[in-house]
Amino acid sequence: MNKIIRNSIVLSLFCLSAAQAADVEKEDDNNPTGCDDAGYQFELQTLQLSPGNAGDNQSMYFLFNNSERSVSLYQMRDEESSRSMYMNHIINGHQWAVFSTSEKQVKFICTVPDKSSQYGRVVDCGENLKVCEYTNVRYGMNNRGNYWLVNSNTKSGAIREVVRYGIIPAN
Repeated sequence: MNKIIRNSIVLSLFCLSAAQAADVEKEDDNNPTGCDDAGYQFELQTLQLSPGNAGDNQSMYFLFNNSERSVSLYQMRDEESSRSMYMNHIINGHQWAVFSTSEKQVKFICTVPDKSSQYGRVVDCGENLKVCEYTNVRYGMNNRGNYWLVNSNTKSGAIREVVRYGIIPAN
């Protein structure tokens, strides 16, 4: 009888820890605290970041790839861009990336791997990405500009990397 009770307790604890792990994975796609649903839009399957619309001119965006496969972001530039370098990037499946920019507007097209094209197959950014902006970020003078701050990480890992870099995501 004791063996049956002990086995049922172990099974209950296993099920409870598995349920908690599923909750943690499910919760990881929620926006980080203080990261607002602002400063961007999805238009014609592209992602358009507009940092000055919701906060300071220097803004930080958290992007979550909610698909199973990696998503490549290719910057779409026009003649008004002050950068001569493209800010292309790849975000692994179910991972976060962080982009810091001072541009008035940055546009990306999204693709997924496809054997028929070296750049991949174009997909709707709105269906594959979740985006939020920290509108009141405190940057040091040496941290301004346009760059990918976090390549591909968990939400807590991305937040740790931002803070380690010396940027304070304020609300």
